[in-house]
Amino acid sequence: MTSGSLSRVVEDEGLLLAAARAGDEHAFAGLWATAQRQAFGVCYHLTGNRADALDALQETQLAAWKGLDSFAGRAPFRAWVLAIARNAAHTVVRRRAPGGALFSEVEEETVVTGPFEDTVAELADLRRALTALPESHREALLLWAGGLTYEQTAAALAVPLNTVRVWIHRARKRLQAELAGD
Repeated sequence: MTSGSLSRVVEDEGLLLAAARAGDEHAFAGLWATAQRQAFGVCYHLTGNRADALDALQETQLAAWKGLDSFAGRAPFRAWVLAIARNAAHTVVRRRAPGGALFSEVEEETVVTGPFEDTVAELADLRRALTALPESHREALLLWAGGLTYEQTAAALAVPLNTVRVWIHRARKRLQAELAGD
């Protein structure tokens, strides 16, 4: 992205934000579209299933809409939304019935017979490997993989920058080892 196109993106975000703060739902939809996919990913990986992730995503969208006036703009809108998504996912997990399976969608082993099934099995392996990470490392990795910078991730988690760098490094190494079968 060139500096000219980056400034247009920032300018467009500012215009959309001003319109959304004035009550323009279409402007908010434009802002939301820039963050929705990554927010769902954070919610999904922190809650462990689609239904809870969708609940958390809905709470995220509502909180973002209601909290537009509190968005200070020190980071991109998407970074702010991902921090909200993280909190919403934690809320959904806390409300979950005790003893509920973290990854109920992948509890049963399936017979792998083709390319599609191989892909599904790889995703299930990734989900299992993510659950093996310490929660702080998993959250840092998911926020960073969702597009936040190290600095934005540190701000979202309210921890020092170097801590985030260490957590992400350790999480990546552990995921590589888990997925390689070490």
